Amino acid sequence: MINLPTIPERVSRPMSLMSWAPEARLLLTLTLLWLAFGLLVLFSASVPVGLMQYGDGLRFFNRQALGALLGLGGLALACRVPLERWFRIALLVFPLLVVLIVLVKVPGIGVELNGARRWFQIGPLSVQPSELVKPFLLLLGSLVLARWPRLPGWWRVVSVAVMGLAIGGVLIQPDLGTAVLLASVLWCLAFISGFNLFGLFLLVGLGGGVAWWKISTTAYQMNRIQAFMDPWAAPQAEGYQLIQSLLAVGSGGITGSGFGLSLQKASSLPYPYSDFIFAVFAEEFGLLGTLAFVAFLLVFLVAGLRVAIKCTDPARRLLAAGATLLLVGQAFLHIGVVAAALPPKGIPLPLVSYGGSGLIASLLCFGLLIRAAREINTGDVLVWLPRRHRARLRPRTFVPPRRVAVRSR
Repeated sequence: MINLPTIPERVSRPMSLMSWAPEARLLLTLTLLWLAFGLLVLFSASVPVGLMQYGDGLRFFNRQALGALLGLGGLALACRVPLERWFRIALLVFPLLVVLIVLVKVPGIGVELNGARRWFQIGPLSVQPSELVKPFLLLLGSLVLARWPRLPGWWRVVSVAVMGLAIGGVLIQPDLGTAVLLASVLWCLAFISGFNLFGLFLLVGLGGGVAWWKISTTAYQMNRIQAFMDPWAAPQAEGYQLIQSLLAVGSGGITGSGFGLSLQKASSLPYPYSDFIFAVFAEEFGLLGTLAFVAFLLVFLVAGLRVAIKCTDPARRLLAAGATLLLVGQAFLHIGVVAAALPPKGIPLPLVSYGGSGLIASLLCFGLLIRAAREINTGDVLVWLPRRHRARLRPRTFVPPRRVAVRSR
């Protein structure tokens, strides 16, 4: 008699951690540690602001915890669902998110804050399409670049146009930092795929020209560049953010002031719960804490790139590399802004900065990376193309030439 597994057994079996690849278990552990660290830092950074602005010190933390629960659901779903299905989902969801990115600029639909339209207001919640698009841009970009030599011409044109429209829509919100981040990750994936170097560096020149044009025609972005060059020229205006950030970082010393004991977050540091949250961490944990977090990021970088190297399927390899570069690169960009090594861009620190959309999108990226680690030895993805194009991508059966066949008889 054959004993068939029960439904609970079949559901739980794919999620059994012991059956996962070691790389997947390591990445899951690092992700949960990163999330726990982020919630603790956000709690410390947001309590004074919540009390002063809303009379509720836990306002930001409670909302972030809700976003973390939703994001963990997305993480579990990404770990469970095969990437083959995620590639299909991206083909449907990504165009919808591009439409939302464009609609957010329409007055009366998008919400404007600090001169930028990046959000939709749905009841008490704010939704930011430019954050939610990140995991699906990774999926679509990885798939297109991995199959580029074998794609029909119209697929190439449509794919590049849609991805370019997404980045352009983010750029005109305006959100230069996110647009540069997304374009840089796609550029890295194209480089890994073996695209022509001359064309890639030509794109760098064109992209740099577009970015400079956008900065020079947007007053507040130009002011940020000038403040970055000399923040002390306008210490109470454009240079105020960088000066207060540097004061917070420098006040931490070697060992820091202690958890929850930052002075800058309660007095003068702008956006201590989002754009400059790492300055609060540096003040409370000092140089040693900062170096420990940087070391943690390097460990995660090595673990993620190791998964990318070991993946046998090009699409999965690019997805793993892209997710790793996006998450770690965004973290280093945030640290660079806080340390005044880069101009202020409003780049959030993944899993740490306040924002439900960014938290959910980041956890979904983590989940896709972990799923790629679970599918290290999985083969090529063919199901995403229409049926009439699939046959041309399958390996053909070898048929010996007629002369060879006759001689063998």
